Amino acid sequence: MKASVILLTKDRERLVGRAIRRVLAQDCKDFELIVVDNGSSDASGLVAAAYAARDPRVTVLRREGGTIAEGRNTGLDAASGEWIAFFDDDDTAEPDYLSFLVELAEASDADAAVCGSWRERGGAREVNYAEDRRLVLTPEQAVTELLLRRRCGAATPTKLFRRALFRENRFPPRAKYDDIAVVYRLFASSRRVAFHCLPKYCFTRHPGNSSAFTDDDGLLTPEQLREYCAAFRERTRYLAEKLPRLAGFARYTEYSYYLSMFAKLTRRRNPACEPERLFLKQTLLEALPWLEGCPWLTETERVRLLLLPRKGGA
Repeated sequence: MKASVILLTKDRERLVGRAIRRVLAQDCKDFELIVVDNGSSDASGLVAAAYAARDPRVTVLRREGGTIAEGRNTGLDAASGEWIAFFDDDDTAEPDYLSFLVELAEASDADAAVCGSWRERGGAREVNYAEDRRLVLTPEQAVTELLLRRRCGAATPTKLFRRALFRENRFPPRAKYDDIAVVYRLFASSRRVAFHCLPKYCFTRHPGNSSAFTDDDGLLTPEQLREYCAAFRERTRYLAEKLPRLAGFARYTEYSYYLSMFAKLTRRRNPACEPERLFLKQTLLEALPWLEGCPWLTETERVRLLLLPRKGGA
């Protein structure tokens, strides 16, 4: 089997059929589609089962619930393809999405490949990441691109991974935002990562997205903030050990997130997130001597540092 496409679904009966059809319409025919019904309370699993009854490439696995990470690990356990791709149940893709990524990885002798993407909101499509340039990067270079978010974000669906990478890089079971906790590890564990950011995948943005908070600060929750902060602390620790030359830059990107979130929470003053805001304030103050000399700080971040209260202010 050339590739396994893992599609996790939960309570998306109106959308999951479209996603399945987009996968089955791929011009790469040597693949399997593993649909993991992660505890749906609607007919999502039944919709998937109807496609499985008609197409032998489709397998449906039922779970009684759990995190996105646990659902994806269930899909990985069942996968038999040399390559692993992920597809979200509310998204779409071009017919050559899968063949493009497989060809890119194999032609580059890489362990991971990345394409570009669009975002669709309210029926309007806009470019997310797009660049007609093929790059074959070292692990350090690929992780740097990921941290900079210039050519890709952490979302798994625009990426293809050699299945062997998941032997030691599984999704953390309790993670709700699982991609931020594992994609950098997959890049760091690769021999090479190939980028060709022609858009082949389209993310559908709507209020029901688990990442809807990225478009609306008002949706930030204490749980989301704590998970992101913990994931980025672990990312800094891991990269300092795995790719030591990236240690300082990884630390900067962690604190860059803290600065951004502190500014947003200070501006909005969401009472539910006040403990997290105070935690970020204290963490940034403790790191201030290092941050003031940090060579990667942007002008916006330097302004945020100046605004950070120093002596007991709010």
